[in-house]
Amino acid sequence: MSNALVFQTREKVFISADSAVSVTIGGVIYRDAGTAAQKLFHVDNSIIFCSGELDYCYKLMEEYSLQKDRNIDSLRNLIYQSYTNEAIDIVIAEYVGEQTRVTQLSPYNDFNPVVITDLPVDSVNIISAGIRTKEAHEISYKYLMQGNKLENIYKDTYNQISFEGIGGRLYVYRVSKNGVQLHLTHQIVEPTDMRIFSIDVLKDFYHKPQKHCIVGERIYGKVFMGTNLALEDEDGVLKFQGSKGEIFDRDGTLVMKLGLVNENPDVFGLWSFNDITRVKVDDREGFVIDRATTDLSKHPDGWEKIMWADPSDGTLYTHDLVAENIKIVNDIGKTILDAENQYLDIGDFKDIVMDNKLTTLEKMQIITELYKIEAGYHRMIEQADEYKRSQRDDIFDMDAQFFTKSPSTIDLYSTTPLTNAYFDLLNYMSRYIDITTQAPLNINVSSPKTEQTSEIPDRAEFILKFKTYYDEEKNLRNKIEDAQFYSGLNMGQYYNNVVIGEYGFIALRSDGKYRSVLNATNGLALQKWERNKWVNKVYASIGNSSYEDGTLIAEDLVAKRLRIETKAGGVLLDADALNFDFSVLDSIIIDDVIVSTEKITLANNYKSITKQYLTLTEQINDYVNTIYNDRDSSYYGLDDARNQLQAAGNELTSTYNALTTYMAPVFANMNRTTHIVSDLGSTRYQFHLVWENFYKSYESARAKLADFLEKSSLQLGRNYNNTVIDAENGIVVTRGNMMNRTTLNATEGIKIEKNVGTAGSPIWEKRFYVDLDGNLFADELSTRRLRILDGKLGDAIILDWEDGITINGQNGEQIRLNANEGIAIDVNGEPRFWIHNDGTLRAKRLIISDDDVDPLQLPDGSFISKLTVNEVKTLNSSAMQDYIHIKDNFFKFYTGIGDTTTDLEKLSFHIEGEGHDGHAVIKLGIGSSLTSDNEVGFIRKDHDAFKFDYKAPGGYTRRFWMNNDVGTGSWGAELESVGAGIKLYTNGHTIRLEANASNYIEVTPTGVKIVGTRIDLN
Repeated sequence: MSNALVFQTREKVFISADSAVSVTIGGVIYRDAGTAAQKLFHVDNSIIFCSGELDYCYKLMEEYSLQKDRNIDSLRNLIYQSYTNEAIDIVIAEYVGEQTRVTQLSPYNDFNPVVITDLPVDSVNIISAGIRTKEAHEISYKYLMQGNKLENIYKDTYNQISFEGIGGRLYVYRVSKNGVQLHLTHQIVEPTDMRIFSIDVLKDFYHKPQKHCIVGERIYGKVFMGTNLALEDEDGVLKFQGSKGEIFDRDGTLVMKLGLVNENPDVFGLWSFNDITRVKVDDREGFVIDRATTDLSKHPDGWEKIMWADPSDGTLYTHDLVAENIKIVNDIGKTILDAENQYLDIGDFKDIVMDNKLTTLEKMQIITELYKIEAGYHRMIEQADEYKRSQRDDIFDMDAQFFTKSPSTIDLYSTTPLTNAYFDLLNYMSRYIDITTQAPLNINVSSPKTEQTSEIPDRAEFILKFKTYYDEEKNLRNKIEDAQFYSGLNMGQYYNNVVIGEYGFIALRSDGKYRSVLNATNGLALQKWERNKWVNKVYASIGNSSYEDGTLIAEDLVAKRLRIETKAGGVLLDADALNFDFSVLDSIIIDDVIVSTEKITLANNYKSITKQYLTLTEQINDYVNTIYNDRDSSYYGLDDARNQLQAAGNELTSTYNALTTYMAPVFANMNRTTHIVSDLGSTRYQFHLVWENFYKSYESARAKLADFLEKSSLQLGRNYNNTVIDAENGIVVTRGNMMNRTTLNATEGIKIEKNVGTAGSPIWEKRFYVDLDGNLFADELSTRRLRILDGKLGDAIILDWEDGITINGQNGEQIRLNANEGIAIDVNGEPRFWIHNDGTLRAKRLIISDDDVDPLQLPDGSFISKLTVNEVKTLNSSAMQDYIHIKDNFFKFYTGIGDTTTDLEKLSFHIEGEGHDGHAVIKLGIGSSLTSDNEVGFIRKDHDAFKFDYKAPGGYTRRFWMNNDVGTGSWGAELESVGAGIKLYTNGHTIRLEANASNYIEVTPTGVKIVGTRIDLN
């Protein structure tokens, strides 16, 4: 068995196969561990996956490779000639023209080619062929979506799908415009419990086992990441653009839309249409059949609804309905209308006007029915008027002292349809009977009109009039019952978050966080939803072993002006003021005499206020010192409150000491009468004032303490210095000018908003926020240092104001980008590639290639690559040096610091001229000056000659040209030296200048010889 996994893009295609061979014996698959099969065949510029019965696959590929003309058709012809139901599947990957092409040939498709090509740019097509195709496709697609490397996807996929039929060694080939290359080999990790073929397996089987690679029944594929997809044949075109699908007929006319069929607003569904009719099934209108119309005033889009289903309740509506054999039944299957059998059941009237005649006897039956209808109509109207408006909709004044409300103006239903049906029925029946008055109903039974038989032109209309009234009566009765139900409370019925039932009365807050309970078991309780259960917060105890029945229990209690009394009526706590009655004090001192009994009253009051004074001063000292100092920071309001509390405490102590000193003589002898004037040397006013001053300072100290507590603490739901903390919104801090606010809660996370409106009408826009998944969003972000961590919480990316950007890899790689260093890439601390901030580029290994194939490495460690640049200078520093400068059409050798305007040009290779007229020039020497070419040599090859030119000092020309001229009078070579002679020199050898064997000049170390058929000396 085998599996082929293909990843195809427009530019390249990867195809794989394993080498496992399996044997099937008795329907059981065994791995043949001693055999490895070839499934991928490299033929020309393609890779062919051929899997199935090995003998047949090998024979087919061998015959195909021997063919002179190899293509898809020739391979199909070979298969048709030899195929006898062998198991085989073929997938061909190749690069054709400017893109890839994958072709499948399978027996279940009669070997008709299935071709996949013309992929959109940046799209990927995944194909799985052979066996376990679905598993291989799903696993590889998942890994690809997770961003895994292609090599790891292949390895992990085959490791997971490996079994008796898949395994061995994995081979992956790549096909692109550069040809075919082996991309990857991998030893597949196989399960340890595979069934291995051995001789023992054959003991019970005598036939020869057949080695094969069974193919799958289908091929799995998926093209994704593309933006457009078009499928076309001779019958039309199917086109997808994202979520919008369109179908065109063979004439190119748009006839159907699917997916996103309309925009603004978005509508998803299926629309099919022509010039006359349009059928729509979408998520906005449900099911609709439209008809083209020219009445654009009523139908601006040119379409009129003919049949449609209400998407809210499924009710079907239609215009111009023509139906054969239509039949209507009720909810129990009883026939109401049978058009084929001319049957309509409307109760007592099914036999009336059966013959399209209304006899006198039938009219009397109808008159009786009409009087019944009138009585029922008036009773129904009276009842409808009573329940038409509900007290539930009354408007309550919740802020009024007494319970007041305004009657509702909302009608729950209308009686008009019933009234219209009632009078339509009477008007219609007035054709056949004499109705004297309709309100009240009065019918003249003696009238000739009533006594004669009447013809009924339309029996259906007659029946419909009665049926319409009965339907409207039933409809109104149902609405009245609904209104009664709407207006009342029913036991166990859920109404506006309130339930009354066996559990008593329960009122639930809309957010599900709090509820109130009132019953005989729990008493009265206010509960909060905590830790997935209801917890009592405030409740009246009933049946609690710890508290007496009726005891009010509160876990958190905030009370203003709290007063607690004992069972005997004594005051245990009065938080609003000291428990002292000044009228008692005034009655004591009214006669300027304080007797013993009055002293006892004063002493008790003094002891009481002393206890409260000590408690209050202890609290003041604790808050002024310990609590105030036990904080990280303070602010002006708190400092001022602390100073005022301290001053109030000092004033309280002062007035208490004054009171104590003043009352000391009074309490010195409790049995002796004390005179205010003679004994104390005081007055009643002063006596009263010393007590009053203490009480004033006491109240002032309590107020200052309360103010200090308010300014030093936060209270839930209360604005404190523009900060509000509550259970619903969390923490909300608003700037004093109402232009910014910050929110922290478990619903939205963290957000900072800006007010783009006014302080009175704020409009808040998010500028910085963190959602519940930890994602950070910011319109503008400024930071000195930003760290992005990897999955193991290590530094992955660091953004720093000084060090710039630092990116750390998983294997010691590091990339840095900053203005001080430039760009640098290190591996394990070793520099590999860097660009300095002066623009210089350095790299330990530079590989430049036109694809991802590694170039050839030379013995010295360098690489053969392709490099195309605009300009190159071989400088290694800014010091004086020899370097090469390559630009445009020249190649020059300089000595200098890199400034080509002043550096010395010693050697140059360049092109003079353009196109076909251009020729190569070699320039040698730096010359006598920057503006002169004296003392410079040139080697040229132009259209006339191969030239050696040189200018001696002074501008004297020296040249040697090898001309192209041929023939009489032409000079094949010219040697010229202006301003000086020409010297030919050899060391001990002959120099001979010869025109032919009879005419020459010869110079030897022994002399000069001139030979010629003619010698002219002139």
